[in-house]
Amino acid sequence: KAVPLGLQHVLAMFVGNLTPILIITGACGIGAGSEFAELQVDLLQNAMLVAGIVTLVQLYAIGPVGGKVPIIMGTSSGFIGVFNSVAKVMGGGIAGYGAIMLASVLGGLFETVLGFLLKPLRRFFPAVVTGTVVLSIGLSLVSVGVGSFENLALGALVTVVIIAFKHGTKGMTSASSILIGIIAGYIASAVMGLFLSPTGITADGVEYTKAWVLNWDKVAEASWFSIPKLMPVPLVFDLRAIVPVLIMFIVTAVETVGDISGVMEGGMGREATDSELSGGVICDGLGSSFAALFGVL
Repeated sequence: KAVPLGLQHVLAMFVGNLTPILIITGACGIGAGSEFAELQVDLLQNAMLVAGIVTLVQLYAIGPVGGKVPIIMGTSSGFIGVFNSVAKVMGGGIAGYGAIMLASVLGGLFETVLGFLLKPLRRFFPAVVTGTVVLSIGLSLVSVGVGSFENLALGALVTVVIIAFKHGTKGMTSASSILIGIIAGYIASAVMGLFLSPTGITADGVEYTKAWVLNWDKVAEASWFSIPKLMPVPLVFDLRAIVPVLIMFIVTAVETVGDISGVMEGGMGREATDSELSGGVICDGLGSSFAALFGVL
């Protein structure tokens, strides 16, 4: 049972872990189709590497770092709004992305301090607060998800399949609803490619390839092994990025408390301890600073 459920979590994690980077690099003008397209690929690779390393630290802990709780660590979608705003204010580009990275390093250290002080601060994080924060972040991401529905029929199909298996079946098929939805989406995309045009024309008259079309060219061109790059983007000091990101790290600390509390109550049948919450927040903070050194949000 653990293998398909674990596979489902990894596949779902790919989407959640990489999508924010695609969005923010696009906002900074260093996405696909730009002269920095190769940099974007490096950042995506680093995102998965760092997520794996920090997840292991969270699971098994190194001293006070890590709550020893079953939490998957990865790119937080809650930062998308703040990072988008910073990118617009700074005009995007490598400098804008670098400013976001330095702000993340400082913000992660700030969250780490909050983690060490979590026990006396915990009374300010009751369930109604942490639950509301997690719910608000989830609702704010609805627009991001809907915005990615380039093909409404395909997006709707995957959504319906996931909901149908999640609530219409029991056991393994219900628990694996996301994995089943991903597989159904790939099959539908392959079939649609046989009948629909894989290209379109923008309002400016430029031809483009539709995102839902299966294209394995980049996979074929990619090397089997690639060494991750440390600091692929130079760090830039700018208070316009640091101040709002520091505030967001307070929010993400509350989110982490809510995530750990929810997982422990739902999966373990008990409340999370002070040490689990503190270690989890410390790991989240240091993990964020560590990630930023690899150019990862």
